[in-house]
Amino acid sequence: MKIKTAALLSLLALAISGCDQQAADTPKTDNQAAESVQPAQAKAELNLADGSILQLNAEHMKSYAKPNSAGKLSMHEYSYPIADKLAENDVYMQLQNAGFTRKVISNDSSQFKVQYYKKDLPVIGGIYTTVNSNEKVATIATIYWQEK
Repeated sequence: MKIKTAALLSLLALAISGCDQQAADTPKTDNQAAESVQPAQAKAELNLADGSILQLNAEHMKSYAKPNSAGKLSMHEYSYPIADKLAENDVYMQLQNAGFTRKVISNDSSQFKVQYYKKDLPVIGGIYTTVNSNEKVATIATIYWQEK
C-alpha cells in the first residue's frame, strides 16, 4: 500500500512539474521578449541647476521663468498618469541617488508639497497636484528652484 501511495504521489508531482515546464518552454514573440528585457522608457528630462539630468516617466508640459525679487524661479511642469505620491516617488528616487534629502511641506487629498535639499545647491520645490477626470487619476507635477 505504501508503494502505491508513493508511486501515485511521484506521478502527481511529475505531472505538476511538467505543466510548469511546458508553460516556461512556450516561445515568446519578439515584442514579449523585448518587454521582458527592457525597463520602462523615460519620456521626459529635467535639467537641474547643477547640470544634472533627471529622467522622468512623465510628459513635459511646459517650462518657464517666473521673475521675483531674488531673480527668477525656474518652473517646470510635467503630467503623470498616476497618483501624486507615485509621481513624487519617481522624482525623489532620482534626487535621492544624487544626494538630496526631502521634507514634506504639506499633504492633503488633492496636493502634495515637498522640498528637496542638497548642500550648496538651491532648494528644489515640488508641488504634486492630483487631477481626477472620468475616473482616471493623473498628477500635475510642478518642480521649481530659485535662480539669480
